[in-house]
Amino acid sequence: MLAQTKPTMPSGVSRATAPLIRVVDDEPAIQSLFERIGQLCGFEVDCHGTAKSFLDAFDGERAGCLVIDLMLPDRSGIEVLQEVTERGCELPVVFMSGMARVSEAVQALKLGSIDFVEKPFDVQQIAEVLRRAVDIDLQRRRQDEDLAGVRRRFDSLTRRETQVMEQIVRGAANKEVAAKLGLSHKTVEVHRANVMRKTQAGSLAELVRMHVAAQADEPQS
Repeated sequence: MLAQTKPTMPSGVSRATAPLIRVVDDEPAIQSLFERIGQLCGFEVDCHGTAKSFLDAFDGERAGCLVIDLMLPDRSGIEVLQEVTERGCELPVVFMSGMARVSEAVQALKLGSIDFVEKPFDVQQIAEVLRRAVDIDLQRRRQDEDLAGVRRRFDSLTRRETQVMEQIVRGAANKEVAAKLGLSHKTVEVHRANVMRKTQAGSLAELVRMHVAAQADEPQS
């Protein structure tokens, strides 16, 4: 039985932007249970009884997670995960099943699901799993926003400022940058100051960290 507790919203999330728990399971009792858990945890819940219904309506823009039953009437949960992954979905995925083989659980985890819950499950257990999944997604989105901000600031640099930045993050001193780019020492100092101001880096170490993060996440050509 569910305890009568007040909804606990994730940190920094308002009711208007409550995370969405997308549940794919054909059992009405399971759907009702997740809707109740959503009310208690401060999440909105969207339930679908078939893979087709879910995939036709799927939109991963809103923060939250996916909860997918391994055995659905029309397709397997593994196939559903494979399709949403091909669509670029990055939402955390939780699988559940009442009769899963170990090999199926392993496959689900290898495909990126963060947890595998066996039915019948403990309500407090699944509530904690949902909170963890939502926290993972919110953290990813914050990191994506931070990285996008870094890239916008880097994009605001002029071509020459970018050249100077590329040298200083490799450890080159102003004198070395000047010699490398054919500039005066004073000009390098001006460009360096502009780089620090435009990127909002508080120190050279911070600029290096920002540069590494932006470079590491760039698509491979």
